[in-house]
Amino acid sequence: MKVYAFDVDETLEPAGGPVTLDSIRDLREQGHIIGACGNLAGFCHINDWYKLASFLLHFDTYPLFGGPMGSCLPKEAWLRVFREVTFTDAEDYIMVGNILGVSGGSDAKGAAEPAGWRFIKESDFAEGAR
Repeated sequence: MKVYAFDVDETLEPAGGPVTLDSIRDLREQGHIIGACGNLAGFCHINDWYKLASFLLHFDTYPLFGGPMGSCLPKEAWLRVFREVTFTDAEDYIMVGNILGVSGGSDAKGAAEPAGWRFIKESDFAEGAR
């Protein structure tokens, strides 16, 4: 079993990206763990989002609260904690998302790699990379 975390904006089809919800459903039906690590407000606007995701890594409240009362942990920290503490027995941890300045406005690749997650660019995933 693998764990997949998907960025939302410019990654998932409902948020302007190439990754279809059907491709995520297929992974889930194959027994993989699916989660979102991106714009969670945008993710939760997807119909039946709770049927897609087993986890939500919530890092995006910081700008709303403007300081330490919000989530001050960057995406990299959430990914690291999930892999090293929360869910430790997967065969692979994969972050699907953007490369900052290349394919989108967030730095999913820059967060995934230092956290020990394998990275797949959203367009590569849409073309079949797993």
